[in-house]
Formats: sequence, C-alpha cells, structure tokens
Amino acid sequence: MKKRLMRCLSLLLCAVLLSVPALAAEPAAGEPARQGPVRVWGTVTWLDNGGLLVENSNESDPLHEVVLHGESIICLDAVTGESMELEQIKDGDTIYAWVGPAMTMSLPPQATAQVIVANIPADYGVPQYYEIASVTPQAMIDIYPPPALTWTEVTATDGTTLRITDEAELTPYRTKNIVRLEDLIPGTGILVWSNAQGQPERVLVFPYAYQGYVSVTEEGVVSVNGGAVAQKAKIRENGETLLPLRAVAEVLGLQMKWDPAQGAVVSRNGETVLTAMPGGAIQGVDDAGVAYEVPGTCIVEEGVTYLSQAAMLQLLDLYPAA
Repeated sequence: MKKRLMRCLSLLLCAVLLSVPALAAEPAAGEPARQGPVRVWGTVTWLDNGGLLVENSNESDPLHEVVLHGESIICLDAVTGESMELEQIKDGDTIYAWVGPAMTMSLPPQATAQVIVANIPADYGVPQYYEIASVTPQAMIDIYPPPALTWTEVTATDGTTLRITDEAELTPYRTKNIVRLEDLIPGTGILVWSNAQGQPERVLVFPYAYQGYVSVTEEGVVSVNGGAVAQKAKIRENGETLLPLRAVAEVLGLQMKWDPAQGAVVSRNGETVLTAMPGGAIQGVDDAGVAYEVPGTCIVEEGVTYLSQAAMLQLLDLYPAA
C-alpha cells in the first residue's frame, strides 16, 4: 500500500513542482541547468498519504522539514550499502536522503527522493551521495594501450572535490560488472564512504543514466565524452549556446542526413532520434515512435547545422559536464 501511495503522490508532485531559488542559480537563456541532488537529513515519520516527513533539529536549516515522495527511490543500508525495502524504515529512524533540486513551495516543501541511506548506527560516518560534474584524471604517458589509472579527482555538483585512488574499493550497484576509476565520468552517481581523514575508502557506483557527456569552454570549444570536436559552439546575444549538430552526433555513433521537409534528421541504427528545421520545429521521438516538440533554436551557418545546447542534451540524452 505504501508503494502505491508513494507512486501516486510522486506523479502528482511532478505535475506541480516549482524551483526553490535557494537551491540552484537561474541558468542563462537556453542553457541547461546543472543542478545536482540536494541532501536532507533527520528523523522520519510516515504520513497517512504515504509520504515520509523528514525533520532535523537545526531550525536555521531551510530544509529542516521536508516531505519525501518518489516512485523509484534507491534505499540503502548505511553500513553495508545493500538495498533495503522502503517499508523497513520506521517512525523515529534517522535517515539521509538526496532529492531532486526542484521542490514544491508548500510548507513543508515536498521533493522527489533519489537515494535514501538508512540503518545508521550512532556516531557513524554516514556515506555521502554525489553526482560527478567534472573529472581531472591522472596524467598518463602517451602509450597504447594506456595503463590503468591509479587515481582520479572528481568534482561533484555541490562543489565537493574527491581524490579517489586505486586503493579504494569500487563496487557496482546491483550488478556484477567490474568498475574502474576510468568509469567515474561526468553524470555518474556515487555513494562514498570516507575515512577519518576524508579519503574515500569505498565507492558504490550507480549505473550510468546518459548516452554521454558534453562540455563547452568559454572559448566555445565543444568536447564530447572528453574529446574536442571539429567545430566550435556559437554563443548568441541572449546567452544561448548552439552546438554543431553533426559533429556531436557522429562522435556518439549517430547518423545525420538532410531532409527538405524535416531539416536535419539524426538517427541511431536507422531509427530517427531527432529532427531540427532551421528557424522551425525541433522534435524528438519517444519510445512509442511519437514525435514531440522541444523549445530551442536551429540555424545553418557556412554549411554547419547548429542546435541549442539544452535541446540537444535533452534529445540525445547527454549530461552537461562542467
């Protein structure tokens, strides 16, 4: 019953979410927002409607009371990192939760939970959840095949920088896949247990939720999955960033062709992913094959088709790396 109520409420919540200004800066026009998960903590109370009220004792904390909902919440044991059923959390238990950066403006605010850590022993160093925004890997000599990394430095969306070495225990979430330091790329979610000196000792790596990641420098250099593409981005007067569509698509193994009626057509294995008409509609195609329109700009200059960064990231399922 609790799962059913949580599912219904999460759908209702998605329909009425409003951004809380304190949680994230307003992006420039047409720019994708790089808003990572927000941490809340405290003791919990199950509500009659299936929500989880989380309250902590710090009344100066703007999120000292939050109601959590969610359809696909990952609930983990704080010590073992193993999965738990949400129903195992009891009234009065202390939890740490990471929620989406969008919340309702109600009092208390309501949010969609992504990860909950429970079964926390007294005075225990609670593992922390991060979303990687950028990576500075160990510099390696140019040989092939490249040797394995012995360390990598990641910066999370909240600004936290972690130096993770090959002495840390890296394990995948709910799979038997082998994960390496090289797998810690922008957009990856990780749960980190650190020692008394703040050095990561254990890292639980969650499945990657994107097709890749894109970054744009102040000079307009566009990188896809860490490698620069041939054409630079164009920055419009309103701050909107336009990316070279073909150059990005081909790095991702996609194909692009031109159709007089649809404009640029990007496909994967013969299936259309997006269409973009210069000065006209920009459309994606959902899993059922139904086209849907997204806002953005498409232009052609000197034979190169450019598309709004925000639209491209959405339609190609890419992460906006720092």
